[in-house]
Amino acid sequence: MKWLLVLVVVLNLLVAMYGSFKQRPPLDVHAQEVSPNQVKLLPAGWAPAAAASEPAASAPLAVVAPHAASAARAEASAPAAKAKAPEAKPESKPESKPEPAKPAKSDPAKPEPSKAEAAKPAAACYQWGPLSDSLLARVQGGLPQLKLKKEQQSSASSEDSKGSARFWVYYPPLATQAETQTLSAELKGKGFDNYIVSNDEFKGNLSLGLFSKEDAAKTLAARLKAAGYDKAKVQPKGQKTTVTTLSFKQLDAVQADKLKALQQRLTPGIALKSCGN
Repeated sequence: MKWLLVLVVVLNLLVAMYGSFKQRPPLDVHAQEVSPNQVKLLPAGWAPAAAASEPAASAPLAVVAPHAASAARAEASAPAAKAKAPEAKPESKPESKPEPAKPAKSDPAKPEPSKAEAAKPAAACYQWGPLSDSLLARVQGGLPQLKLKKEQQSSASSEDSKGSARFWVYYPPLATQAETQTLSAELKGKGFDNYIVSNDEFKGNLSLGLFSKEDAAKTLAARLKAAGYDKAKVQPKGQKTTVTTLSFKQLDAVQADKLKALQQRLTPGIALKSCGN
């Protein structure tokens, strides 16, 4: 038994010695984390001794070249720098949306006209005349086709004298008929022929003559004045007639066209006039 124990002890010693003399694999400095306190910088011309003994296993020191030491420091300080300085994320700015255009405020006192009102043509206004009684009857016969409302049509009448190219010389009556008769006799005695009017609006006046030229009538009046009868007068003599002018307002386009066509057909010589003219 003793020899067996001795043999076992000897075998253990041999195995231990074999393990100590076996060549160890080179250490990868970059694959291990090395504390900066255990890194020793060597001079640039340093070379290991030929018979350097194995370093003690209890306190190993890593010997590295200068560039390897710098890399070790960088790797050691990198985690701390990452922990201290967190990555700055770019701030996301909210997208600004364009503000919708605000509609222009309309003046409440002046409402904007609608498109239909803006496109609507202005109402027409015309005058037709003067028309004699006969022409007026013809025009009124064609007006119903215009379909006018009562407020769209109006008329105005006036008197018009048709000149007969005659001028009348007369002398106003005196205070009484007897005095007028005496005056008539005096005028006849001085060569002024006359008579007393008895059947029209100039009733009681002395008619001294009717002339085709105004100069002749004025000459007679001058002779009467020179003879002491200074109240003699000259007046154009003619027939008075009534004429009518029709007015049309607030006509739409259709009514205005029909009115123009009616005027061209009935009275081509009497044109329509705009109310502004």
